[in-house]
Amino acid sequence: MNKIAILVDSSADITNEEAKALGIHVIRMPLTINGEDIMETDGISDEEFIQKMKNGATVKTSQPLLGNLVMKWKELLEEYDAVLFLPISSKLSGTYNSAVLASQDFDGKVVVVDTEMACCPLQFTAMDAKKMAEKGYSLEEIKNKIENETYMFACIVPETLTYLKNGGRISPAAAALGNLLKIIPILKVEEGYIDVSDKVRTTKKAYLAAIEKTIDVPNKEDYYWFVVHSDCEELAKEYKTIVEEKVNQDVQVMPIRAIIMAHTGPGTLGVGRLKKLYY
Repeated sequence: MNKIAILVDSSADITNEEAKALGIHVIRMPLTINGEDIMETDGISDEEFIQKMKNGATVKTSQPLLGNLVMKWKELLEEYDAVLFLPISSKLSGTYNSAVLASQDFDGKVVVVDTEMACCPLQFTAMDAKKMAEKGYSLEEIKNKIENETYMFACIVPETLTYLKNGGRISPAAAALGNLLKIIPILKVEEGYIDVSDKVRTTKKAYLAAIEKTIDVPNKEDYYWFVVHSDCEELAKEYKTIVEEKVNQDVQVMPIRAIIMAHTGPGTLGVGRLKKLYY
């Protein structure tokens, strides 16, 4: 039986310590903060990053450096027989396409999955992939199962439109008008895309609408449920209780870290579901 390494990127919102405890691996993505290039998690804490964003820092993100990614694969292949790479959705980053091209030099020992995911669902899926590998599933079998049998849906409510404007998700004029009129957008993440699902006039209405949109699905026991947040943990715990009462399932509270927060900003709250894989 092949020994398979499971690799995610920074968009999975996982620390090195958490990844080690789970038995999975992470390739880090670069950040540019006020023109200074750093590697996510290196040289800046979550608290420092949040404060810089609140202070108006200009933040940009990039896909993993291709040279670093290839080096990571080679490093893992010294210990493992093969690598399964689960990057952020191809609809949100060029990571997937770059990785697929680079993997062609590895004689089938590196397989890249188009997850159509970001944030904590990548962690959940990585753990499922690890369990499937331990059961003897092949690289292609795991890839096909993830790409064909699972998907995530989430609704995200940002505290302000400023960061979406800075990331090019909405125009400066739309952001200025929205902030002036106190319009709160509800963003949906579905099939790997982020799009505006609805707009309401108060934050509380936005949170409740996000929950209702997310839980509108039969067989709720077939999903992992989660509430994600950036710098608003107590609020996330409050809404975790509401979601748990509605779906009668365990709900995990997970942080949004730098790579995703760079686009949504501090104060963001989201609720989502991920279809479980059965194997």
